[in-house]
Order: sequence, then C-alpha cells, then structure tokens
Amino acid sequence: MSAPAFSVWVTGPEQGAVEAIAEELARRLAARRLAVEVLDRRTPGIDALAGEGLERRAAFVAGLLARHGVAVVLALPVAARAARERVRAELGRMIEVYARPAHEATTGYEPPERPEVEIAVPEPSPGAGVEQVLRTLEVLDLLPRGEDRAYSEEEEREVIRRLKAFGYL
Repeated sequence: MSAPAFSVWVTGPEQGAVEAIAEELARRLAARRLAVEVLDRRTPGIDALAGEGLERRAAFVAGLLARHGVAVVLALPVAARAARERVRAELGRMIEVYARPAHEATTGYEPPERPEVEIAVPEPSPGAGVEQVLRTLEVLDLLPRGEDRAYSEEEEREVIRRLKAFGYL
C-alpha cells in the first residue's frame, strides 16, 4: 500500500476560477508523477453525492483515495465555512486554497478565515498561485520537494555558512 497522500480543497465563490486552479494543480501534481484525482461537479457520478451533506460525502471519498496514496484536489461548491472546517478536521492532511475574486459578490459564500493559500483571481501572473500551493505542500511535508526546487533562504544560509567554514568564501 502507498503512503498516505493529502487533499487540497480549492474554494471560492467563482466556480469557474476554482475549477481552473484545481485543474492546473492536478496537472502539476501529475507531472511530478503523483497519482491524483480531481473531484468537481464534472466528475462522473458526483451527482449522486450532491445535496445537503455534499462535503461529508466528498470528504469520505477523498479520505479513501488519500489513504491509498492518491492526492485529491476538491473543487466542489460548499459555501459554508463551518462545513469546510469539518472536512478539514476529518481529513487531517488537507489544505484549503481560497480563490479570492477581485470583487466580493453577495453569493452567500463564506470565505475561509485562515486558508493556507490565497490566490487573487484573475491572477496577475498565471500559474503563480498554483506554484504557491505546491511550495506550501512542500513546506508542510505533504509533498516531496520538486527537483527544480531552489534552496530556501534557510538552506541557502546553511550552504553559505559551510562554504565559509571550508574557506571557499
């Protein structure tokens, strides 16, 4: 059996923006050779989960997949903050990504109080938000660091310290 994976719930009042971020994130995770599934309103059979309590049923499916090593990207419309917090508590290895619209609409959507990542939409630099999600997953040790990963500031300081100790600098 694979090591447990993680879930990323991409949330926000604009479903199109949420799904675009989720798709790009899934593409980037798959490029790292991770097994990944996206649960969104286009997922075959998702209609069977729809209705009140959607978040609990989606969390159950996400938990099963993650337990078997599949990274799960959820992009399902759940307006209630408390419902998403219950999912977070149930899944454990989950981060919330908030797709913040340029203008808040009165849709009944409750933005998260402390999302791990907040992406302004439309993004001034396309892909930067997904890159931030990947880095956050790495920092939280939910995702192995990418091969293209540059040193963090702390790692860079350590390298410089060692080079000075060896007399190279």
